[in-house]
Amino acid sequence: MIKHIVFLKLSDAGKQHQDEIIVKLNNLKDEIELIRALEVGVNFAQEDRAYDLALTVLVDTKEDLQAYATCEQHLKVIEFLKSLDTITKVVDYELPKKVDSEFSNAKITKKANQYFDGQVTSRTVIDSDGTRKTLGIMMPGTYTFSTDLAEHMEIIAGEVEVEFPDDSNAEVIKGGEFFEVPANSSFDIKVKTVTDYCCTYIK
Repeated sequence: MIKHIVFLKLSDAGKQHQDEIIVKLNNLKDEIELIRALEVGVNFAQEDRAYDLALTVLVDTKEDLQAYATCEQHLKVIEFLKSLDTITKVVDYELPKKVDSEFSNAKITKKANQYFDGQVTSRTVIDSDGTRKTLGIMMPGTYTFSTDLAEHMEIIAGEVEVEFPDDSNAEVIKGGEFFEVPANSSFDIKVKTVTDYCCTYIK
């Protein structure tokens, strides 16, 4: 998984169009299918060195990042930003395929969520920062899930194959690894062995 972060310093003209810039950046999530997750942050630090906006994009591979960089919709946004004399800095890095082993100061719902006649069960966890997660177990089988929010899916133990409707190549995910699910999407998952998972919902 690749994380692409862009910091934007707006000119005076750019600041007059800040809301429009934010809308254009957020729209990329719906316009470019290979984006797994996207977030636009507005700076509040009152420092001369601070930038005004930060764009964070998650894609699966370096090849996807290159495709994103040359995508028509992305290039149109770049040209718009250049027309407003926007200064940008970028950081790209690969996320390690590892998962945290415990929660700190979290709240757990006692009642279980049950799916597929109890073959998949989970409990809701609210992390210390307010992030909603589900911690659960999947029995061997093949299931189709749909989601409104983007998801960060950690496989704690076990092994699964994941396939998205727009990609015929199934990806094998083993214990200690993870995969990303775009917002407003569905995916098929083949659970090969009893599998523990943790799903984090990304707003």
